[in-house]
Amino acid sequence: MTNGLVKSAARVMAIFECFEDVKRPLTISELVRLMGVPQSSMSALMKSLLAQGFVDYDTRARTYTPSVRVALLGSWLMGGAQNHDNLLGIMQELSAETGDTVMLGVLNGVETQYIHVINSYQRLRFHLRPGMMRPMFRTAIGLVLASLRDDAEIGRMVRRVNTESERSEDLIHETDVMARVKEVRENGYLITSNLATPGAGVVATLLRNGPSTRLLAIGIGAPNPRLVSGRDFLIDKLMTAVDRYANGRTTKAA
Repeated sequence: MTNGLVKSAARVMAIFECFEDVKRPLTISELVRLMGVPQSSMSALMKSLLAQGFVDYDTRARTYTPSVRVALLGSWLMGGAQNHDNLLGIMQELSAETGDTVMLGVLNGVETQYIHVINSYQRLRFHLRPGMMRPMFRTAIGLVLASLRDDAEIGRMVRRVNTESERSEDLIHETDVMARVKEVRENGYLITSNLATPGAGVVATLLRNGPSTRLLAIGIGAPNPRLVSGRDFLIDKLMTAVDRYANGRTTKAA
């Protein structure tokens, strides 16, 4: 710590200030040049930020960009929750109307990462922590996003997950994955139960016209009894909110 500053914390904030200054993706080498820090330190910091979902990485261009999670962190300061076309506002509205947990997720390799969560206020609830990662094929969010890939790629991803699994009970059956992918493609949403969390489930769908080039999915999580009894209600609220968000962004773009 120098002059009252924790060096790593100061560097992280300086990284995001660099992005704000140039307003484009940056490589490790560019960040090193702009900030004047060792490349090994910068690489370690960016890998950590990527693992936590604070940056996105383009494997072809080898560039980093701040993620949607970063944008959402400060949106409440700008009154975003008052704007129903705003993503955070949509999530807060869903939380208020359903009383259940609302989550926004992306794919991080072969895992689902929850980049923003509004947890339920009810005593019996489905609870998640922002930044948490789970195997993609064991989450509704991950399966929704997987449905956008072609079947051959999905098969390769399943095999990769199984190759990396340390326990036989963690193996994924490709036929089960493809059955759920088919549901998403036919219905536009997916409902899962007891997939990642015993006693709870999620209804999820793709967030169309999202705020970044990275594909996002949004879902509502609830204990199984509420998911079963409120199935149609939850689907209607989720799909209506997503349609309004997508149309609102389209209207603005036009």
